Amino acid sequence: MDLPVVINSYADPKDMVEDLSKAIMNHYGEYPSPEERKTWISLGKNILNMKPRHPILAETPLFGLERADLVVVDTNNALIVEAKGWKNVKKISGLVVYADGSYHIDPCYQLNNYVSKMRFFHTSGSNIRYRGILYMYNNHTYSSNSCRIVHSIDDLRNEIERIGNPGTADDIRPIIEGKFTISDDLIDLIMKYQQDIVKDAVNTLVSRGYGLSEEQAIIMHRVLEAVKNRQEMTFLVHGESGSGKTLVALDLLLDAVKKGYNAMLAYRNNRLLNTMRQVLDLNAGGVMIGSLIQYYSTGRGKGIGEPNFDVSKYNDMDLIIYDEAQRMTQNVIETTQTRSRVKVYFFDDSQILIGDEAGTLENFRRYCKNVTEMNLTATFRISRSYLQLVRHILWNERRPDSLNYEVNLFDDVVNFMEDLREKHSHGNKTGLLCAFTESKGDKTNPTSDQNRRIGYPLPSGFDIYKNSGLDIYWLMNERTEYPRYWRGELDPLRYCASVYGAQGFEADYIGLVWGRDLVWRNGWDINADPITDTIGNNYSLKSMARKNHDIAMKLLKNRYYTLMTRGIRGIDIFFEDHQTGKHISDIIKGMRENGFIPHDDP
Repeated sequence: MDLPVVINSYADPKDMVEDLSKAIMNHYGEYPSPEERKTWISLGKNILNMKPRHPILAETPLFGLERADLVVVDTNNALIVEAKGWKNVKKISGLVVYADGSYHIDPCYQLNNYVSKMRFFHTSGSNIRYRGILYMYNNHTYSSNSCRIVHSIDDLRNEIERIGNPGTADDIRPIIEGKFTISDDLIDLIMKYQQDIVKDAVNTLVSRGYGLSEEQAIIMHRVLEAVKNRQEMTFLVHGESGSGKTLVALDLLLDAVKKGYNAMLAYRNNRLLNTMRQVLDLNAGGVMIGSLIQYYSTGRGKGIGEPNFDVSKYNDMDLIIYDEAQRMTQNVIETTQTRSRVKVYFFDDSQILIGDEAGTLENFRRYCKNVTEMNLTATFRISRSYLQLVRHILWNERRPDSLNYEVNLFDDVVNFMEDLREKHSHGNKTGLLCAFTESKGDKTNPTSDQNRRIGYPLPSGFDIYKNSGLDIYWLMNERTEYPRYWRGELDPLRYCASVYGAQGFEADYIGLVWGRDLVWRNGWDINADPITDTIGNNYSLKSMARKNHDIAMKLLKNRYYTLMTRGIRGIDIFFEDHQTGKHISDIIKGMRENGFIPHDDP
């Protein structure tokens, strides 16, 4: 049994809760808490006593750990019911309430988020009209202008009866069997709705499916409360790839500016920084948002975390948000502590790329003061099962029990490129990423052989592409080419990006050229010969591969973790090393043979 569960046939709410618990265990790998089970027994009794004619789906999964309590289905519409059993509720902000002794996400915001996600990101949204209602069954006074609220089971019954004729098995099938696919990535969405996002980022983004989860909303609330109270505080926010770190960072910046605070958003990645500056080159009440996006490290001493930063120009800062903070050195971590009252570090130490990068929890604890640690445990951009697969491949962690993600492996580069072109021709945003091997790049001459990454001849002498007819070069210019590439203004299959040009970006489908640097030889091994990445000088991957095997192995696995988790819907991988490709192909084949991946998947 899997989620969601159709509850109409149950007579006893305890039986319903038992089956729900088993389905949740099957879907997420853990049972619901005793409190959740108790809530469902009480709620289930109310719902089953209605003797509903419409099919009702319980615990419909959304992204990450989010689940819609109830989805009531007629022949054309679906009513999402968010049920809350709180007795005492106080509204704190548009994002947060204080209910029964603890902070929670605002229930109307949560409901609207679920409705938007089903409308825009679920495959059923093109045929089913979704709307929502909040059912506060233990509180009869809470009100809000943000959503429709009912307090009694009779009122809920009346709302359900009004939606239309009861649905059939055919009507609920698109919901049960459908999938989530993000229709616009964050950069595309910002470009489409720039003015609205600057005026009210939180509500504009939630209306298009980019709403915050409860843990994200509480992070926002706690940070902005600290800013409001002029506290000296540091927030350490750890989140895996796809957990929404950049979304929360952007929401924090724009909401802080809207409230009149002095705030900045800082990066090390100049490609991401320049892209964000261009898409946010907008005036917000006399403040140019693009000017508030700064470097925390430049390598030239002028970043926020470096000694030559112009403190006089940015004095009395209320809030500085550091995205991709795992790429900080120890000196930068220590220096950034002095630049603002409130500091927020978003980090994932599985994405450290260079030998001197030190953005780990241990180092943040060592250098930061007045620390609050928080975690983003759910995934949004990519499926949790695929993230498990990546970690299984690279670190031999537990294999996922299923895979709702498209993975295609190729030993022929022409077929690899044709598949990506086919995806692109159907309107999918695609990106081509390559291991930093074979050619080192040449910023002074875009047509230099040193910029050729897929084609013949390669500077390394590797002749795998000799008769392919392909001639694909590195993206080089961080200010012009990269922003245009990730905004979809350049042919994505005429150029390729390295890991530095991939971190922080996303596309519907990613094509990855797995190089000869990390190879499988009855275990993961390093082949230093084709590595051309000298970024970081003595701490570069090229240098580490020759003098410190353990650090180099960590960096290489982190790089492939980063590269493999850029796609929203799927990934195509071409292997330049046959034995490595066979190893990963055997993993995927084994999962198919054991039923973890359907045999008819691409």
